[in-house]
Amino acid sequence: MNRAKILLIDDDIVLSSIIMTALKDEGYEIHYQSSLTGVSTILNEFKPNIIILDVKIGTSDGIDSAPEFKMAAPETPILYISAHLESSEVTRALKAGGVAYLKKPFDIEELIAYVNRYAHPVCNTTIRIGSFELDLQKRILFQGSKELKKLSKLEFSVLKLLYSHKGEIVLYEKIEELWGDTTMNEHSLYNYIVKLRKLLASDSNISISTIGGSGYMLCIKE
Repeated sequence: MNRAKILLIDDDIVLSSIIMTALKDEGYEIHYQSSLTGVSTILNEFKPNIIILDVKIGTSDGIDSAPEFKMAAPETPILYISAHLESSEVTRALKAGGVAYLKKPFDIEELIAYVNRYAHPVCNTTIRIGSFELDLQKRILFQGSKELKKLSKLEFSVLKLLYSHKGEIVLYEKIEELWGDTTMNEHSLYNYIVKLRKLLASDSNISISTIGGSGYMLCIKE
């Protein structure tokens, strides 16, 4: 099962450190930042299962930013935390779509209880390969919102295998297993590799290298 992901945004670094330690101990994957800078990009790339959001982040207002969050991740619950105790702030946060509002200082066990309730890990139906996204159910390769191609079963299987061992040499013998009862020859495999290279060529951070006499390696520069 995939670990549920949490996006934590709070400019209180000390408290955030305590929260991260507690949630990591619960098995969650955390992305932390102390500002709202680039939040839409983070939501699109990290795809959190829940957002823990401070109401006041420097001069920014987390509640006022809720529409941006909802636009990028409409189904992701937001758990607000704040030192502001006014009932008007609680009301404002809940009206903005928050599932709960925890007043600082709060018991960390209470926070964990809310996270356990609202953060549900989901089975990934896509994998990100550099600037591309591969739909694992439909075998469709996307770049941004553009559909590039529906891969054949073998194109899909080869790319998925190389991705699962990215940065490692995948031996010919391992790739040959994808052919099942059909005999694979190096020429036919090479043709599939050429097709995949052409599909991925627009991202200069991705390469499929031939490791002479051994196999292939998918490399993705971070």
